Amino acid sequence: MNVTDWMIVLAAGAWVVLVIALCLLVARAVRAVDEVIGAVRTVADETVPILRGVNETVSGVNVELARVDTIVAGVQSITATTDQLVGVVHATVTNPIIKGAAISAGVSRAVRTFREDGS
Repeated sequence: MNVTDWMIVLAAGAWVVLVIALCLLVARAVRAVDEVIGAVRTVADETVPILRGVNETVSGVNVELARVDTIVAGVQSITATTDQLVGVVHATVTNPIIKGAAISAGVSRAVRTFREDGS
């Protein structure tokens, strides 16, 4: 064998080492991808029940909000009725008080005038 043959054998050996190294790298990459896929499946398996729980919680909150809306509507009705009642009481009470105060002022002035004229 001459030098050229030895160079060909050496190049073939280097090629074999390179192919084996690439195969090992590909095998590690495949294992890494498998681990990532497993992690994603685990996350998905754990996330789906949490999302179902959130969905149930949101449904419950919607029911409670509907109840609160009903209560608020009732309170608005009571407030409107109370406002009307206060208006009626105000009109009923204040007008006689104002008229009574006016009559009282008029009588006291008349008495004062009568006393001044009679003295």
